[in-house]
Amino acid sequence: MKKNICTLFILVCLLSCMKKTDTPNSTHVSEPRFFPIPDFSDIFDIFDYLQNNDFDQFLPDYSTVEIYDVYKASFYLGTLTADAVVATKARNKTKLSANAQAMIDYSQMVGVSDEVLMLADELLELVQDDNWEDLLYVLDEYRSLLEFTLYESNEYDLMTLLQVGAWTQGLKIMSELLLQSYHIESSSILNQKGIVEVLIKNLGLMDNQDLYAISWFKNIIDGYSTIESVISVPQKEKYTFEEVQLLFTTSSLIIQQMEFEKQ
Repeated sequence: MKKNICTLFILVCLLSCMKKTDTPNSTHVSEPRFFPIPDFSDIFDIFDYLQNNDFDQFLPDYSTVEIYDVYKASFYLGTLTADAVVATKARNKTKLSANAQAMIDYSQMVGVSDEVLMLADELLELVQDDNWEDLLYVLDEYRSLLEFTLYESNEYDLMTLLQVGAWTQGLKIMSELLLQSYHIESSSILNQKGIVEVLIKNLGLMDNQDLYAISWFKNIIDGYSTIESVISVPQKEKYTFEEVQLLFTTSSLIIQQMEFEKQ
């Protein structure tokens, strides 16, 4: 049922995109494309051979983060959605509770709808009930709903940074897990050319032109140029150890240069 709700939102959004197609006489500048981030609960299934505590190493201390800029907050909120799936895989109730509360706090900061916050309440209840299986689906639904509501409210910059944050953190975690026990067949999970293409396109369409002069945003642009050079090679579906290592280093550097930690 949860997947059906998420699918409904995506279908509505795709219909919305069709309505916004430019007419031949339109002077409208191209809008960012809506392309949902792949569900991390499905992608991380390839690591089901790992033990719960193997995922613990990726969970940060959320109490050390302090953000007041709404653009950086959107990126950080995206990273939290990826972390939440990892915390669920780890069955780490303490870290997942802290993560869920941080998601609620930063969701409010970026100004999402009440509907998203209602789903956040359901998320907290599932955490308290140790309902791990349903949590995986609700977490993906939560991120999809965040993306959808930001898009529908024309907050394209925040939607883009949310998605970039989620995919950058997801890429960082996936590539590090692959490096710990490298098999070239498993590297095919990184073959997500569609989302990389859309993120790069949308990063070039930001409404707030001042972002292009900010160092952390420049670092994202540069980092995704490197990510594209690895992932988006035509007909390439699997990646060498060295390529996975470059993806890990690049995604890690993007997040590190955001400087989320309290000084």
